[in-house]
Amino acid sequence: MMPANRVIKAQAVALRAVSRPHLVVAVLAFLLTFALRIRGVSAHFILLGDQIRDWAIALRPFYELPLVGPPTHVGGYTLGPAFYWILWTIRVGIGPFFQNLPHAGGIGQAAIHSAADALLLVAIWRRTGSPWIALATIVLVATASFDLSLAALVWNPTMGAALAKIAVATILLDWHCGSVARAAASAAVTWSAVQAYTGAIFVAVGVFTAFLADPLVRGDWRISRRNAVVIAAAVALLQLPYLAHQVAHGFGDQALGAVTFSVARIVSGESPPEMTKSVIGYVDAVRFIQIAPWTIPAAGWLLLVCGGIVAVRYYRDPAILSVTLLPQLAAIAGFSLFLAGLDHYYYLSLMPSAVLTVVLAATVLPFPRVRQAIGVALFAAALAVVPERIRHEATMPRMPEYGLLVDASRKIRSVRQPMRSIETDFKLPPTANPEFLFEVLGGQIDRNAQWSCLIRADGTLLYRQVTGS
Repeated sequence: MMPANRVIKAQAVALRAVSRPHLVVAVLAFLLTFALRIRGVSAHFILLGDQIRDWAIALRPFYELPLVGPPTHVGGYTLGPAFYWILWTIRVGIGPFFQNLPHAGGIGQAAIHSAADALLLVAIWRRTGSPWIALATIVLVATASFDLSLAALVWNPTMGAALAKIAVATILLDWHCGSVARAAASAAVTWSAVQAYTGAIFVAVGVFTAFLADPLVRGDWRISRRNAVVIAAAVALLQLPYLAHQVAHGFGDQALGAVTFSVARIVSGESPPEMTKSVIGYVDAVRFIQIAPWTIPAAGWLLLVCGGIVAVRYYRDPAILSVTLLPQLAAIAGFSLFLAGLDHYYYLSLMPSAVLTVVLAATVLPFPRVRQAIGVALFAAALAVVPERIRHEATMPRMPEYGLLVDASRKIRSVRQPMRSIETDFKLPPTANPEFLFEVLGGQIDRNAQWSCLIRADGTLLYRQVTGS
């Protein structure tokens, strides 16, 4: 067996030899996926309660940011402030170019997604030696209709999915077997994904398993021990804000309440694990996120067969298995302990693992020319379905009133008068707030002011003078 240091040196030489093609293709992938994700975002950005809350937090000074993550719809909050730190950085870096309006945050998140795609493309290319496998995987992942509809959105589940892609890429690039700095960066981005969205924990399980198991298979106990320390240090440091939050609240502010409640019921014997529901939930999520608008009735069996092929072909490569099969198995096992309903977006961070599993299984033949031909065919097929995926994405929820609200808010702000209220004569989603954009632009809402404004569906404004208190 080749010693680990020789493996790393050989990979470094290979990287230098093909760095220019990698860079060119990665830049093109970033630009094309980024353009696809942000098209029309300034006109139909989805501005609901979560986006208003989180963008308002990002508008604060850094020292006023929360020490924990966003609240979850099942109770509690995520385990750390990584999402708010990243969103704040986006607001500071990109926001001023867009008057600090919230769609700037969507553009920033889309850029992170596309950067993650570019890095993952290079990582798969280097790991498999095939640009076609890498391109087919990234096209299938990045152009999924559901993913496209959410990528340019201020929302922590999509941020967690983007960070999880970066974490997977670092494993395929062997950062965990490189320098301490690279291993620490990989561990930090992995745990940041979990802080951004708890559902990324299953990808983190796979990544951290690769940290420990991959060096052992390569015969390097020293690297494995070092990585265990790196993981512990990275997680501990990133959890310091959470610890500070708990100290400030007397350790009485529980995170992930619904999750711990479900696990407690199962451990006590009050309820059994819901494995069947978990399997069905995962397969349905793959159908909805990756396969729609088409249907594959045997999608579950396809995933099972492809998983078996990958397990047999790559049984000596724990890094591959840890970022393809293990996250999916961990998610099925983990969500069987969650007694509430399962939404499709819970599984966003697992889609690269699922797609890569299928692509690797399809290209498993040991004959290089046949394998290359299959890779080219998969890439061509992935490109062929993109137009229909884009059309399908256009049918998914948007907020076409956003652009109208932005234009109206700018006009109202130009009057330079405090407003008692701003309302619309058309229906908005229940958690939307037509006053928020006006305040972001510097306008003042004063419930004692003399003027209010009505925004009409055609974009005209009706100012009304209010008398009395």
